[in-house]
Amino acid sequence: MGLSLNMPALALSVCFAKMKKEKIDILILSDIHLGSKLCRSEKVLATLNKYEFKKLLLVGDIFDGLNFKRLSARHWEILSKIRKLPRASEVIWINGNHDGDATLLTRLIGVKVYRNYLWDLNGEKALAIHGHQFDRFLYKNVFISGIAVSVYYLIARLDGKNNFFSGWLKRRSKSWLRLSKEVAQGAILYARLRNAKYVFCGHTHNPMKLVSGKINYYNSGSWTEKPSSYITIKGKNINIVQVA
Repeated sequence: MGLSLNMPALALSVCFAKMKKEKIDILILSDIHLGSKLCRSEKVLATLNKYEFKKLLLVGDIFDGLNFKRLSARHWEILSKIRKLPRASEVIWINGNHDGDATLLTRLIGVKVYRNYLWDLNGEKALAIHGHQFDRFLYKNVFISGIAVSVYYLIARLDGKNNFFSGWLKRRSKSWLRLSKEVAQGAILYARLRNAKYVFCGHTHNPMKLVSGKINYYNSGSWTEKPSSYITIKGKNINIVQVA
């Protein structure tokens, strides 16, 4: 009898907990790599459910290629969540080098896909671009780059949950560090040409904030390794958030 009396209050409490979300202006995610076995899909879903936002910026490599047979049920759930967001939440999808053709993506998922995106942020211009455009090694050595990525993914999978060796490899790799710096410098130069004060990228899987003159560069990291990361914007506060 006591249990039945408490049930309405308990149900109301659970319902309120589900409805209560942290309000922000913009949520920025990149490099989710849907289709990859390394994709931390449960953490991505938890992040999408955590916030109430006006704009969702997906800054490239949301897919790990357009082989939809590789998508798990959880990966499809993320796509469904994005498509079913309230109309008050604008979705901006930036094309990455793993995403495939932007026009094809727009038809497939029902969300407009941009090569880059410029908008007003607190009275200043802000730019979002994936960042592979500034990766000279990628374009000069397409075959070698593909092998390197495959080897890294294999090591990460063998690492299991700890990502110890793959994380160490990234931290020790001069090429990886050089890539992060090269993409940042290219993005900052491009932002300067577009008269933007803020520029947001992905691609390197390395979360970063860098200030160069009047330009603020941010990289939102990835969702294929630990810790994963994303960016929130609320008013003038821009934060890189890590997920263990």
